[in-house]
Amino acid sequence: MQKKIILVTVLLAAMQMVFAQNDGSQTSLFTEKQQQLRITAENVRLVPDTKNGGYHLYVKKTLNVNSILLTETTKDPAGKNDSYAYRAKEYNSINGDEIRLLDGKKLESEGAKYSLVDSTVEDTSFFGPAFHIYIPETIVYGYDWSRKGEVKIGKGTFINIRSFEKPYADYTGDYMDSPFMFDFRVVKRVVKKPAPKPAPESEPEPDPVEEPETILTDDYNPIASEKFKELSDDIIYSKGPETIIEDIKGLLENIEDKDNLDLVFAIDATGSMKNDIDKLKTDMYPLLEELFGGSPGARIGLLFYRDYGDTFKYMDLPVKVYPFTSNFTSFSKNLNSIRIYGKEGGDIPEAVYEAMYASCEFYSWRTTAQKKIILIGDAEPHPTPRGSGKYSKDYVMKIADSRKIKIHSILLPKD
Repeated sequence: MQKKIILVTVLLAAMQMVFAQNDGSQTSLFTEKQQQLRITAENVRLVPDTKNGGYHLYVKKTLNVNSILLTETTKDPAGKNDSYAYRAKEYNSINGDEIRLLDGKKLESEGAKYSLVDSTVEDTSFFGPAFHIYIPETIVYGYDWSRKGEVKIGKGTFINIRSFEKPYADYTGDYMDSPFMFDFRVVKRVVKKPAPKPAPESEPEPDPVEEPETILTDDYNPIASEKFKELSDDIIYSKGPETIIEDIKGLLENIEDKDNLDLVFAIDATGSMKNDIDKLKTDMYPLLEELFGGSPGARIGLLFYRDYGDTFKYMDLPVKVYPFTSNFTSFSKNLNSIRIYGKEGGDIPEAVYEAMYASCEFYSWRTTAQKKIILIGDAEPHPTPRGSGKYSKDYVMKIADSRKIKIHSILLPKD
């Protein structure tokens, strides 16, 4: 009887745990109670402050959330360094008087002033009760005795909305992190002209015009974004199959001496990339013909990567390598040879640095050519080197720099 009681207790405890991906670096366990604190994209809204700059962030009040705090999205992979809370540089009436607790005590130090925190719910026309935080154009984090810095809000800026069970961002209760990225989308709005006096006869409504709108999206892996930026001259936040061909075209169409181009596409071939690669299979050949059909000297290579333990293996690395070719039919055949069933890998750390090493070392780059790698993926590299232990960011960047190879990144939405 005692064994049965113990077993039931263990099962009940296990049933309260659910799997959820953390902020991109690893898979973590959260209780059902913590999951109820998660913030989703449909429950956040940004409103630009046209007078002072910055944005007003509204987060819908849900049953279990009683305060929110904006923090960094990334932290030390070893878990030794905390992610810091964001702060405004100066007082504002929206959040300047909000209370924040730590260890049961009100934080009143200079380093805690103007934290982007809210426990005071207000009524809104779109959410009903909602938390409200004013995010200035520039926010700060950290302390003089530790790491610190400033963040200028723009496309690609990540913030983490930390939601708390208790008011005042009190860590004595449960809390949950929900990372978001600032993004811009185009929406159509009807712009009405003021009627002149006296008013003429009625005129038809003007056609909608396209205007950019700033939104918060949880589509992208924040760790992957940070690491891709470290590797790249630039980073494109793709919408996936909807825009990936145009994203690639934007990186290549302005190259002047296309006959003197050596280019490698390094593509994540795990299950979450299936729809993106299917789009590449159908539309890459026409794009290459459009861009390089009149440049017989252009050479294109293709590399697929997964992770250690997957089926790929070339020179002890989890990659599949197709050499440079100027024959786009051959390139398309190689691209179409890959089979993805949706279960390979996942949105977990992948062998990104190994893929960059292989792209630099396993291709016969021409000495005088323009050398480019386009990295396409949705997951970050391993925080510490795997395999031989030498494939770190610094190691592969040193090789790329020595060969004068420029890396461009296209980050896809996490699946």
